[in-house]
Amino acid sequence: MPNFNPSTIARIGDMMNGIRVDTTLAAATYLAANQQEIFTVHGRIKIHELFGEVTVVMGADATTFLYNFTSSSPVIAVQPISAASASLANLAVGERISWLGGAVATAVALTATPGITDVARNPQIVGTDGGVATIGCLTAVAAATSGTVKFSIFYTPMSDGAYVTAVH
Repeated sequence: MPNFNPSTIARIGDMMNGIRVDTTLAAATYLAANQQEIFTVHGRIKIHELFGEVTVVMGADATTFLYNFTSSSPVIAVQPISAASASLANLAVGERISWLGGAVATAVALTATPGITDVARNPQIVGTDGGVATIGCLTAVAAATSGTVKFSIFYTPMSDGAYVTAVH
C-alpha cells in the first residue's frame, strides 16, 4: 500500500519529471508520410521527455520518423528537433520511439526491448514567451499502414502561463 494518496503521488511526479500530456494516434492516419501535429505548445517550455510507445504492433512498412517544431505565433517555419529514426517496421507493443534532445542532429532512438528505454535525454527549450506552436512528427520512406502509438511529453513551463495540450 502506498504511503501517499494518489493525488500527492501525481504531484510529486509532476515536480520530479515535468507535467505529462498524452495522446494516442493510429499509425495509418498519423504516420502517413507527411507532417502531423501531436502537441500544441503555448508559451515557452523545457522538454524533459518526448516519446511514442507502441500500443498495437506496427506493420512491416519501412517508415522512418522525426520530431519537429512549428510556430504560428510568431511565425517560425517547421524546424526539426531531432534527426530521423531507423525503420519503425514491426515495432512490438511496449517499444518506444524516443526523442533524445540536445543537438538537433541526434536521431530518434528506437528501444531495443519492449518496456525498457535505455537512452538518456538532454532537455531542450522550445516555444516563445506568449507564442503558440506545435510539436509534430514527419514520417518518410513509407507510410505506416497499421499500428497505434501513444505519445507522451513531460515538460516544465518556462514562461508565464505556458502549457501543452494534445492536438488529438
